[in-house]
Amino acid sequence: MMGPDSGHLRESALWKEDDFKNGHRSVFGSLYDPDTKRWGYACCKSFDASCSCPVAAASAAAQAKKGGDSDSGLEHTSPDSDAMQEENPWDFSKVPKQLLSFPEVEGGQPAAYVQHFCETMIGEWRRQHEAGYPGFGAIEKQAFQTKGALLEAEKAIAPLLWRLKKGESLDRGEKKDQRRSRETRTSMEGKYVKEKSVLQQLNLMASAAYDRDYTKAHEAYMHLTFGNKMWNLTFVAHVAACTMKGAREYRRNRDTLNTYDMDPVSQKYMHAFKKLVHMCQCIRPNIEDPSRNFKM
Repeated sequence: MMGPDSGHLRESALWKEDDFKNGHRSVFGSLYDPDTKRWGYACCKSFDASCSCPVAAASAAAQAKKGGDSDSGLEHTSPDSDAMQEENPWDFSKVPKQLLSFPEVEGGQPAAYVQHFCETMIGEWRRQHEAGYPGFGAIEKQAFQTKGALLEAEKAIAPLLWRLKKGESLDRGEKKDQRRSRETRTSMEGKYVKEKSVLQQLNLMASAAYDRDYTKAHEAYMHLTFGNKMWNLTFVAHVAACTMKGAREYRRNRDTLNTYDMDPVSQKYMHAFKKLVHMCQCIRPNIEDPSRNFKM
C-alpha cells in the first residue's frame, strides 16, 4: 500500500522489516539449506534462531583489541573494510592444537567447523615441518616439505576463511537463469545440474577426516570439484549426409558449470583443503580399518 504523502510503500503494522537481533546482519530466514531443509541467518550461516552472531562478536572483539575510537563511526572489521579483504593473509599465529569433532565447535556450525579444521591442520603442518615430518612416508614427505608448499596452502586457504568470516556464500556456480542457449533442439542442450552446497561438502570432508574416513572425504571432494555433471564438455560430431549435400552436425552441449569450474579462487582453496585432509591422514591414519585411508 502506498503512503498518502509519498510514493513509498507503507510500513507493515504486523511485521517490522530489517529487525536484526542478537548482533546479526541479516534476518532469520535469509538463508535456506535445501539438504537439511532448515532456515537460518545468511550472515554467519547459523541455523539456530536464538544464537548470537559469531561474526559480529569477532568484529567487536577485533575492534576492542585495536582500541579504535568509539565515536569515529568506523567499523574496522566490517565486510567492506580493507582488513577483511580476501586478498589479505590470514593470521595463523593462534590456532587450535587439537582437532575437535563437528558438534564440539560452536554447537555444530558448518562455517565454524571448516575454519577450525583449516586452522588446526595449518598449525599441525607447521609443527611437522619444524620437526622434519617424522613418521611420514617418502611420497607424503615430498608432497609437504616441497619449498613454498606450506606458504602456498596458507595463501590459497585465506580467501575461504575471509569469505566464511564475512558470511558470504561459497556457491559461485552457473545458475539456471544465466545459461545461454543457441540450440533449437532440446536434445542437443546440456542439462542444468543443481550444485551441492560448497560449504556442506567442505564440512563433510572435514568431519570425515576427523572420523578417519578419508575415502569418504575424497568422495565429497569429487562431488565438490566435478559435481554431478553427466556431460562435462561439449561434443560435436559431423556425419556425412546425402551426396552433394554436405554433412550433418550433431552436438551435445556441456552441463552447467559449478563453483570449481567458474571461480579460480575457489579452485585453489579446494586444492589446498584436500591437501589439509592428506595432512590429517598422515598424522591421524585409520589403523583399525586401513581401507578407509586414501593413498596419495
